[in-house]
Amino acid sequence: MSRTAKAKGIVALAVGAAAVVAGVPALAGAATTDSHRAAPPTVTIDFTGTNSASGAANAIGAGFGGTATAKDATGAQVATVYDQCTKDAISVDSVTAFCTADLVFTDGDQVTFTAVVPIDNPLTAKYPKKFDGVVTGGTGAYKGLTGAVHINNTAAAVYELSWDA
Repeated sequence: MSRTAKAKGIVALAVGAAAVVAGVPALAGAATTDSHRAAPPTVTIDFTGTNSASGAANAIGAGFGGTATAKDATGAQVATVYDQCTKDAISVDSVTAFCTADLVFTDGDQVTFTAVVPIDNPLTAKYPKKFDGVVTGGTGAYKGLTGAVHINNTAAAVYELSWDA
């Protein structure tokens, strides 16, 4: 390879990198332009009797969903949760589902997240069971929110959510 070809390659690489940075301003200055979003409050949600998981077919790809009330530490309702899940793995005593949820607060602000949820047979399950999900966005006070949701499954269909956003 000649020096001219090498120089042209370096110039092309530099121009390409500049175009990427110019075309994605959020990446170039995200640390200085975005303010840190406050995490939502810790809430407990209870899908007992409101989720269709038990009625869904026992097959990979079977979907189920439901709604639940979200309560704060004092027991006051602060939001409603809507979820939609798909069964991804099935064994004798458990199911693993991929779930998307939308937490709609009483003031209208929303937070969405996804999680891979282990669901054990309620007759043999051991609690608590902890796992994490990914915050995919929000509106209002939570607009631009990203990070993790920490999920503590404290009983069958009962989950405590805390945030690392």
